[in-house]
Amino acid sequence: MRIFLVLSAAPRSDGEAVEVVAYEVAQHAVRFGHTLFVQIILRDPLGSEASVRATEGLQRLKIENAVAYPPLYVPRSTNGASTQRDVLIHRCIRIAKSFRESEMFPASRLGSRVAARVRESRADVILGVWSWEALAATYRIRDVPKFMYYGNPDHVPLEARLRHPELFGIPSSTFRDRVGLALDRLRNRRRRYLHIQMMNQCEVTANNSILDARFYAQHGHPRSIYLQNMWPTVCGEGDDAKGTGPGGDGVIRIVASVGNLGATGNTFGLYYFGKELMPRLDTRLAGRPLEIHILGKGAPTAAVNRHLDDPRIIRRGWVEDINQEIQSSQVFLVLTNVSHDFLVGNTRILLAWSLGACVVMHANSALAMPEVEDGYNALLGRSPEEIADLIGQVVEDDALRRKIGSGGHETFQRYYRSDVVVPKMMTLIQELVMR
Repeated sequence: MRIFLVLSAAPRSDGEAVEVVAYEVAQHAVRFGHTLFVQIILRDPLGSEASVRATEGLQRLKIENAVAYPPLYVPRSTNGASTQRDVLIHRCIRIAKSFRESEMFPASRLGSRVAARVRESRADVILGVWSWEALAATYRIRDVPKFMYYGNPDHVPLEARLRHPELFGIPSSTFRDRVGLALDRLRNRRRRYLHIQMMNQCEVTANNSILDARFYAQHGHPRSIYLQNMWPTVCGEGDDAKGTGPGGDGVIRIVASVGNLGATGNTFGLYYFGKELMPRLDTRLAGRPLEIHILGKGAPTAAVNRHLDDPRIIRRGWVEDINQEIQSSQVFLVLTNVSHDFLVGNTRILLAWSLGACVVMHANSALAMPEVEDGYNALLGRSPEEIADLIGQVVEDDALRRKIGSGGHETFQRYYRSDVVVPKMMTLIQELVMR
């Protein structure tokens, strides 16, 4: 097949999750004999850090039968911000324009340029991977089937943030703030509606969360399916799980977060950790030496920061060898799904499972990923007291820690390895093309 692959970041094996997953899809697709035409659409402007990184990633992309088109850049909004001097009618016009598709999904303005490149490539299918821009720029193309591998509906992160403005630093104290907040919520309802309409014009939506697959099906999508997330193999076939126990210094080490610290899931998770879980851990571990390692770029919101002022909570930033950091800890903690307003499938779980690490998580994670099994590949808690107790059990019971790590590794090998998931994807795409 000739596959037109649309991404929001350049494929690379050593990058962030979206880059790694894109790389895995690309390399395995080519191994199955398919030809790729790679189109990156960036929301950041030319010359930005993201632009430089994408250009470097494309230059490093050494995959045979993969043709890379020059990146396209999402046009900037044409709807300028209002000022105090604006008369009322001008402000009303700006507000009305902000509800247009081209403002909410500016990548849709690239539709004709992307369509021209699709025709030039003579592609059999369009494949979008974790890319809001891919959907917006291609959904109008009628003569080539579209397969969207998706991680999170476009409106969901902002919807969760707008429901908790104080947590995300969204002003809401004055009358003007509340009016602005109401308008933002109304705009996001419009974004939700438009997103569903765009996705419904794609022949297949394959979702990393079973909740999202149900969401699209409930809103009229003819082929909304659950397709597991993926991660490259770390432990080879036959290797033992590589999670380790306490170090010789007796310090309990927990990796409590990875990724962008200001992201939606991490904001909920870090707030819950600092405010609710840390005091319970103090009680459960009875003063034993403890280090909480926070890995990843970005900064938490002010509301979260207030609860992370503890010398035992160590912000590491970007680490060069995240695998080693996880393997040298006793617990890998996942709290990104603590809020029912934001439930997603998590790549970080796959990363931990691939390493044979012992995962403790909030029980909500199992709602999005049906392969999560309490007592086998993870320990699930529904309250901060339960989660603190589970961490205590893991620290005190080497056999339990090894059992959970081994179960996670087996689950990863069976369901989530990229060389397992990509063949499923390619089979589904081939069926779509042959229809």
